[in-house]
Amino acid sequence: MQHPRACAARRIRAGIWVALLLAPHLACAAKQRIALDCVPERVTIYVDREALDAGTDTVELRIDEPHQIYVKGPGYEPQLIVLEPRVGEDGRTRLHPENVCVELVRVGVDRELTLEAEHDPEAPPPEDTQR
Repeated sequence: MQHPRACAARRIRAGIWVALLLAPHLACAAKQRIALDCVPERVTIYVDREALDAGTDTVELRIDEPHQIYVKGPGYEPQLIVLEPRVGEDGRTRLHPENVCVELVRVGVDRELTLEAEHDPEAPPPEDTQR
């Protein structure tokens, strides 16, 4: 018959091994699936400097850090998109933008520049500089 303390020590050691084996899986950061839509379709997509397999249309990324998506294709100007983690109104962190839609432009083609700006209604009006 074994001593009761020997059995308890064996159970504690077994518990420690189980905890050590499970720790890497329990400590993983949450991930978010990002949809990738590219025009033209035959482009090379890099996520954080790692090339994705051809035809990849979604990728799972950790939400606790920013990510870079770089898209390039022969004869097209490359494009860089940065995904930033943001805390939403529900208190959950999500990467933004949540879906990546890239429309590459051929090299040498003139294009129209679109600028979007947010207006803060609480901010004082800008001073008139033309007097």
